[in-house]
Amino acid sequence: MLLQRVLTAIPLAIGIIWIILFQPSNVFFWLTMVIASLAAYEWAKLAGLKTAGQIVYLVLVCAIVWVIMNHAGRYMQLYVYAAVIWWFAICLYLFKARPGKASSKLSPLKLLAGILVIPAAVFAMNAIHMQHNGAEWLLYGLVLVWVADSGAYFSGKRFGRNKLASAISPGKTREGLYGAVAAVCIYSAIAAYYFGLDIPDTARLLLLAVVLTLVSVAGDLYESVLKREHGVKDSGAILPGHGGILDRIDSVLSAMPVFMVGRELLLQPVFNV
Repeated sequence: MLLQRVLTAIPLAIGIIWIILFQPSNVFFWLTMVIASLAAYEWAKLAGLKTAGQIVYLVLVCAIVWVIMNHAGRYMQLYVYAAVIWWFAICLYLFKARPGKASSKLSPLKLLAGILVIPAAVFAMNAIHMQHNGAEWLLYGLVLVWVADSGAYFSGKRFGRNKLASAISPGKTREGLYGAVAAVCIYSAIAAYYFGLDIPDTARLLLLAVVLTLVSVAGDLYESVLKREHGVKDSGAILPGHGGILDRIDSVLSAMPVFMVGRELLLQPVFNV
């Protein structure tokens, strides 16, 4: 299983990094559209829609992204800020969350949540990518999510004792979360040196990195809630050894809007408004 995961992840990672760093923003936009369409299809299933409804939902999400990106750009910032508020509310909700009984019943609230968070992540990533040094900053944010996940895995495996959210994801521990925070702080200190940040900006980047770690964990846990309430282990099977697209980008969906807003407020404006 591990070998299969690695063999799937390496070419995907290389391809995505190549597009982020070496392709123009319009090419990157189409990459995010493809990912958003697959994510929307899986989200619709977890929300209780059948195949035909999943396709309609996919088209709706992609249409929202296309129209706002190409014809109503002034709404992108509001969309992303709304998603940030939603994700912070989810962080609070997860403190008391207890997944409901597994059911394939349709949930309009979950459908609305997907219409908010999937386009918002696309808008945030594209807005960052289009800025000066945006490709490098976007790659920093995406790698941060991976570093947090890896730090949590290895720290939890070695030191994990106290469950973080046993009702949602029994494998996650508080020690794993502490390891994730430590890992992203080290990573972000190195990134600050690369970007040439001064001491105050480095401190702000470290603060943002800690917040992003917490929000990325919330994204992972919320998708776990969706899967448990729908009675499935994975959101899909498109990625051998990994499951579905949502299983790989759940933390990205939550972290990217917060990253964009945090970078805008603490370090450098993203939107020119």
